[in-house]
Amino acid sequence: MFSRIVTVRILPGVQEDFLAAISANADASVRDEPGCVRFDVCADREDSLRFHLYEVYTDADAAEAHRSTPHYLAWRASADRYVEPGTQVIHSTDLVHCAH
Repeated sequence: MFSRIVTVRILPGVQEDFLAAISANADASVRDEPGCVRFDVCADREDSLRFHLYEVYTDADAAEAHRSTPHYLAWRASADRYVEPGTQVIHSTDLVHCAH
């Protein structure tokens, strides 16, 4: 299993629109991509403008395929309206244990 953790800080005043856009991407990812196992959108407890996206894929190829889907491309087209420039940090990891 492959996981990706993305951290972004959004611009003030766009939280509702950001959540609608990223939620549409997350929902479509899990619903429409056989290789996407999980896509969580998490709000930071200490910084109301910071969000963490936790994505789990069957493998790195599935994670890469995600980046060419229509819902991801729609998200990327709108992301600049919501994400503070220079704040996106991406960590790619291998998931070694997942408790349910």
